[in-house]
Amino acid sequence: EDWVPLRFDLSEKYRKTNTYILKGDGEAMTLLDEHIVATQAMMFSAFKGPFEEEIEAWNARLMLVAETLEEWLKVQKAWMYLQPIFDSEDIMRQLPAEGKRFKHVDLTWRQEMSNTRDKPTILEVCATEGLLQKWRDCTFYLDLVQKGLEDYLETKRNSFARFYFLSNDELLEILSQTKDPTRVQPFLSKVFEAMSKVTFGKLNIIVDMISPEGETVT
Repeated sequence: EDWVPLRFDLSEKYRKTNTYILKGDGEAMTLLDEHIVATQAMMFSAFKGPFEEEIEAWNARLMLVAETLEEWLKVQKAWMYLQPIFDSEDIMRQLPAEGKRFKHVDLTWRQEMSNTRDKPTILEVCATEGLLQKWRDCTFYLDLVQKGLEDYLETKRNSFARFYFLSNDELLEILSQTKDPTRVQPFLSKVFEAMSKVTFGKLNIIVDMISPEGETVT
């Protein structure tokens, strides 16, 4: 009865992705922990005899739900980080193999979130046959994507050492907008100590360099 009202909240789409992310899992995680502890205590009870099969089946179901939800949230965290990166045409062009792997995961994510919206009861959806393995496969592919992305950023830093002054997210912001040179503006002072900003002229050609003290070099 405790599980009947517990549903994922998929009432609003996540940002501009046209899909959803899991919400409302906090109470479920707490209840899972409580029920697993209680069920395993019953499994060691001397009086479990008449209910042994039922207790073991319920314990197996709870463990499956817990593992599925944990893996699902792991995929969600990685998907939320990588989705805006691979939404960039520039990144997709520069990392075709990783882009293909991410799109495979992205398709799986969208299909399963659509299914979950139709059937949001947490206990029911997390016990769906094959769902746990599906999320494990997604984790595998996302790990490959993350590794490929990190290797790519390292090659960029090796070719221009000053990129080491930028975080991964800052460097990706630049690399994902290669058609817009003005996007480097917020990061110039980190890359070049004596430069605060630049002035772009026609055709996005740099015409002035301005120091932190306001001095201008044309």
